[in-house]
Amino acid sequence: MVTPRVKRENIILILMFAAYLIFNGVLLIGHELWRDEANVWLMARELSPIQLLGELKYQGHPCLWYLLVMPFAKLGFPFKTISVVSFLIMAVGSGVFTFKAPFHPITKLICLFSPIFSYYYPVVARNYCLIAMLLILLAYYYLKRNEKPWIYGLMLGLLVQADTIALATAGLISLMWLYEGISESIRARQAASLLNKAKGLWLPLASLLLWMAEFKNVSDSPEYQFRRLAISEFLREIRNFSYGILTRMTGQGQVFDTILIVLFLIAGILVSIKLKNLWPMIVMTGTFLFQVVFSILVYQLHIWHYIIVGFALIWFFWLGNWRDQEKGITSKRNGYLNISCRILSEVVLLLLSVTMFLRWNAPEESSCLKNALSGVYSDGVNAAAYIRENVGFEELILSTNVAESSTVQAYLGKDYTFYYAGSGEKATYADYAEKQKKTIRYEELISWIKENFPEREAFYILESPGNCIREISDETKEAFQVCYQTEGETARGENYTLYRVAIE
Repeated sequence: MVTPRVKRENIILILMFAAYLIFNGVLLIGHELWRDEANVWLMARELSPIQLLGELKYQGHPCLWYLLVMPFAKLGFPFKTISVVSFLIMAVGSGVFTFKAPFHPITKLICLFSPIFSYYYPVVARNYCLIAMLLILLAYYYLKRNEKPWIYGLMLGLLVQADTIALATAGLISLMWLYEGISESIRARQAASLLNKAKGLWLPLASLLLWMAEFKNVSDSPEYQFRRLAISEFLREIRNFSYGILTRMTGQGQVFDTILIVLFLIAGILVSIKLKNLWPMIVMTGTFLFQVVFSILVYQLHIWHYIIVGFALIWFFWLGNWRDQEKGITSKRNGYLNISCRILSEVVLLLLSVTMFLRWNAPEESSCLKNALSGVYSDGVNAAAYIRENVGFEELILSTNVAESSTVQAYLGKDYTFYYAGSGEKATYADYAEKQKKTIRYEELISWIKENFPEREAFYILESPGNCIREISDETKEAFQVCYQTEGETARGENYTLYRVAIE
């Protein structure tokens, strides 16, 4: 029988979840998609699954997000569909968090409306929403991991393919599960527990092998070059980047970040004592340090990567609060330890959520809430609208930057063909290869057009930051007809000028 108190709490949670969906739905409607979202869409549209696997090492992300988007892109759905996909994925994750997480409703409310759950993952359509949803599902399904090990293993395998930055988290959770199986088998003096877990453990292992195939020879990519550092310099960088990541998230400086670290360590120690298991703490610490080391040695990570730390914290504290149920231990038997773990875990989540919300609203934040609600994120949608209304399909359109122009191409669909001015090749998606960094003299460009398109009397140049055309005299450029030009600045720097150039 549902008591009035439970019924009242359920109503509160329903209203909270509905408000979350409406809030992010409003942000979604006003969001202008940009080049990182566009490039995924174009790759999913242009490549077969086999071709995609060969391109991933240049992109840095495994295959799962591309494969989810691929059916919609190939079937001709509008580009905005990619945002709907990420919104629905986060709706699943946030719904499970709202109704199932063992936290106080106020903690849930503040987490939901902080950048941990809002805007960056449900609105900006990138693969990181998959990590958020899978970590929440792994926390929720933890108590049932031995009943249906293949489901738990499948979620770990999908986490490996969600993003490279989740590799450490997925691997450490898998090792934790393996350790549990070995320990239980040793205590019972039989292999039943380990064999049961093996039914699911092969899935993250197989996914890891696929990841290794996807990123074989990743050093060929100009975007991912490994740094070599002396031990002393490496340790110094670990300290600097650890604070740098936390400061980027909270915006509060090293004193506050140190307090947050100390509170987490105290909470982590208490949770580990309560669970009699250090592995959850190892998973959480490893998740954070992997981001630090990756930023130092391979590629400078950004706020989208850092938010994963928040979901790893939720996973960690969720396990700490639910483990009692699995062991049949009541809160009375845990006494002050149970209460202390609960209070500290919620304090850490609240501090992180509140400071991240304040940081989100800082005027220097390009993706701030003000810009999300009323600013211009990218002008790709308007540039594409102008081209669709005023430029014919048969016209020759040259882009000066493949990555920047990908947003315009994604909005236009397959009707228009773009060429990269620097190389003369058709521009579809940004592969970040050296050929897409080539530059060309203006006179050489005109010669190329006359040779390959002799019937043309004019062509269009879609100019964006990073212009690849060199040596255009002021007099020559003044003769270009400006058809469209972005007014003002955009949050992601995607400003466009469309010229019509007559061929003499």
